Amino acid sequence: MMMDCIIRRKRLLTIILLTMFIALGARAQDDEDIAHSLNLTEVVVLADGMTFEEYLLKQVLAHAKPLKDRTKSLRYTVTCQVEKDMDLNKFPHRRTITFAARLAGYGPIVSALREHKHFGITVAEDVVFQDGKMTTSKARMVEMKQKLTDKQIASFLKHDWMLSTNMYDKFYKMVRDKAKDLQKMRKKKRDDVDFRYVGSYTSGKRTFYIVKLDNVRVHIADGCWQISRMSYHEGQNDMQYEFKEVKPDLFLLSHGKAKLYIDKEKWPQGFVSLKLDYDYR
Repeated sequence: MMMDCIIRRKRLLTIILLTMFIALGARAQDDEDIAHSLNLTEVVVLADGMTFEEYLLKQVLAHAKPLKDRTKSLRYTVTCQVEKDMDLNKFPHRRTITFAARLAGYGPIVSALREHKHFGITVAEDVVFQDGKMTTSKARMVEMKQKLTDKQIASFLKHDWMLSTNMYDKFYKMVRDKAKDLQKMRKKKRDDVDFRYVGSYTSGKRTFYIVKLDNVRVHIADGCWQISRMSYHEGQNDMQYEFKEVKPDLFLLSHGKAKLYIDKEKWPQGFVSLKLDYDYR
């Protein structure tokens, strides 16, 4: 029973840490910034009763390919800034979680997060994507808002923090899963389905369409059907993602920001914020 509890707590810690670093957002225009250029007058007649939002998502998913099939190689630097304003010494089950964290090799990291209510670091590393595989190098601490021990710094740099994760494939999988769930709900004629076409705008030589998938907004580049921007809102939590056309018809994650609040009962109040930049070469 004790071991099962440790495993569950270890998984909880992993989920918390991964959620922090998956929640990357965009330094892009908000939807309000482009409202003046939204075009809500399109009228499109599609066969078999398909709605325009379904058509757009169908095009995105039909043209979605794994990153390894779209490009042979990529080189870039990822910079990630993490800040928190939260007293983790008031975290429920903190002893069990700390013990599980130590077993998983995150002990120095958790100790740093607990020692500093106001915490902030910026880390960076170089990434090479070659033939479907990613390798990292030169993990480095760019900035610290508080003093950390050498052991804590080494632990932060040792763990990859998903900076080299193939986020391209993950985003398309997320959109696919979300669209499937909403389509199932729509077939059941649920009243709470918010799956709709919002409008379009022009930037440069491209037209972009916006589709709302519940609390997620997806911006889609016409023609290549790539995701160019995503935003997520739930309560106070706000996440935004921006994608850049790195190669012709290939939009990759370029900027991100997120601010996540904890509002659960008996949990410490506060927030975690993240900013992330991809510099492609």
